[in-house]
Amino acid sequence: MKLTKTLVPGLLILLISALMTSVQAQGEQEELNTDRPDQSQGPSVVSRGYVQLEAGYNYQKLNATTRTHAYPTALLRFGLLENVELRLQGAVKDSVIENGTERHIKGWGPLGIGTKVRLWEESGWRPEAGISAMLTLPLASEVFKPDNVEPQFGLAFSKELSQKMDATGNLGYGWTGGHAVRSYGANITRQFIDKLTLYLEVFGSKEKSEPAEHQADFGLLYLLLPNLQVDVAAGRRLNKAAPHHFITTGLAFRLPQ
Repeated sequence: MKLTKTLVPGLLILLISALMTSVQAQGEQEELNTDRPDQSQGPSVVSRGYVQLEAGYNYQKLNATTRTHAYPTALLRFGLLENVELRLQGAVKDSVIENGTERHIKGWGPLGIGTKVRLWEESGWRPEAGISAMLTLPLASEVFKPDNVEPQFGLAFSKELSQKMDATGNLGYGWTGGHAVRSYGANITRQFIDKLTLYLEVFGSKEKSEPAEHQADFGLLYLLLPNLQVDVAAGRRLNKAAPHHFITTGLAFRLPQ
């Protein structure tokens, strides 16, 4: 644990230094589009030949007795073709259950692998659209490992409302713990200055035979470099069935070709 605490900050400093050096050596780059920290993941994909890592810390209070920590949550995106990317996702989890005394449950969360495909670009009234497919694999610490492979599918849309405002929405369907789950998300993003963006969002899910969960959140994204973005977001439940609240912060960076 002590070794990890020493290495992580050092590696992060080295990584940021390398990114700054690479940016100085490059010309103009296309806009950095990320799938964090919001839940309404849009249809954009990483361009062919690029690698993008999105990682962060997530704290969530589920109810009066249960809190969860995930650090780091990580999504690795590889641009395979012009409109196709490969995705790898995972997290280290630590659940704290308070019943008089605290009990920690630590371990690796399940590994997810999948793809996202951009169907078409925005044109006139037609929004940009994309589809995604992920498989959550039973590769995890015993306490977090699913019994079987769990597929997740998504359909996403994005539309420019003005030069500095966009709307994004998605619909999802998949399985968790052997039960079918439907999900949705919708947000509006607004760029205030060249490097600062704010978003407002609502999202939720509905598991079969369980009440629907609805949440809302807002977040800030700041572009430190053309290929390095930091973010922070906070959300709260809209009904009693949903988790009470959450906070997340992290970064996203794209490696140069």
